[in-house]
Amino acid sequence: MLDDLIKNFSLEHGTPYTFVQEGSKGYFELQISDEIRIELRGIEGQGGFFRTNLFLFLTPEKETVFRQLLEANYLYQSTMGCVLGMDPNEKYITLSLYVYSPMTKNLLWDSLELFCNAWDYLKHNFEKKS
Repeated sequence: MLDDLIKNFSLEHGTPYTFVQEGSKGYFELQISDEIRIELRGIEGQGGFFRTNLFLFLTPEKETVFRQLLEANYLYQSTMGCVLGMDPNEKYITLSLYVYSPMTKNLLWDSLELFCNAWDYLKHNFEKKS
């Protein structure tokens, strides 16, 4: 079902995507802009998981960054319902969003819009603090 939604979304909005195979499963990668590339995976219950790299993690003070991520994620107040984290290699700060409802065309569009707005807001705020 997610396959059809992504293909139709891509056709309607001119958003390029690729399917990345990972073993028996895979994920879609949507190229929203030059800066925003979103990984989209289906989850149980026909929902979706959105993930992207927010920015490169350059500081050696990991504990400070971990604390800031925890504070930002507290009650989702400054993340617009998304979750800030770190990739497994600790190179990038990541932004993620889980959508547990069955994915529809409108829900996909609304989720992508929310996710891109959160990316823009958080990227701007982090750059302003640096």
